[in-house]
Amino acid sequence: MLEARNISLNVAGFSLLQDISLRVAPGVVTAVIGANGAGKTSLLRLLTGEQKPSGGVVTFNGSPLVDWQPEQLARMMAVLPQSSRLDFPFTAREVVMLGRTPHATGLARDAQIVDAALHAVDGGYLDKRFYTHMSGGEKQRVQLARVLAQIWEPVTEGPRILMLDEPTSAFDLAHQQLTLSIMRSLAEQGVGVLVVIHDLNLAARCADQLLVLSCGRIAASGAPSDVLTSKMIREVFHVDATIAVNPVTGTPLVIA
Repeated sequence: MLEARNISLNVAGFSLLQDISLRVAPGVVTAVIGANGAGKTSLLRLLTGEQKPSGGVVTFNGSPLVDWQPEQLARMMAVLPQSSRLDFPFTAREVVMLGRTPHATGLARDAQIVDAALHAVDGGYLDKRFYTHMSGGEKQRVQLARVLAQIWEPVTEGPRILMLDEPTSAFDLAHQQLTLSIMRSLAEQGVGVLVVIHDLNLAARCADQLLVLSCGRIAASGAPSDVLTSKMIREVFHVDATIAVNPVTGTPLVIA
């Protein structure tokens, strides 16, 4: 699906990423974790084609990412950055409708998808509200609805990918849980999901695979139960932690 092979990134003489290899597979949620400055957002930029790697290659469906036309990728790959600045008084519906731009499904079908995407993020009541009048959490939910609308339906060109950079940072507890449910639901539909996230317990609950970055290198990767250890957390985050089992989900529970 989407694969990075031995990619690196050097900027202004500094090495930000070194020898990173990973796959974003259909139906799998992969969470990227690590301390601030570990290279998580830089990795996302390489995987989305926003930035070219200094070494190595990123491929999509077996072809180099650079060989794909932007409009082709936009029909299969949606990206939610940490923040999305928009200073124009668009309504929530107009913002979400932007996600349908790469498609030619017609206004009637696009309107149905926008309604469904807003409902999925608990944002139906925002439909006619101006984006500039919303809270930070409401804006992020509208942006999440936009990227969901972008990959709402399967396309003939290839599988779908959703990449999220800190999607829950502006959310309250209820909407954090809703976002986890959305990611799991998409994976069940065969969508490959890559999420950059700081909360280790949220990562453990939503991810099939964890990738730990430290100083631009992979420090650990694998299933959450294998990766989340006291030793790893001490070495990467410089925090002493106990690893328990979440009594509800059965996933690792990090107690710092």
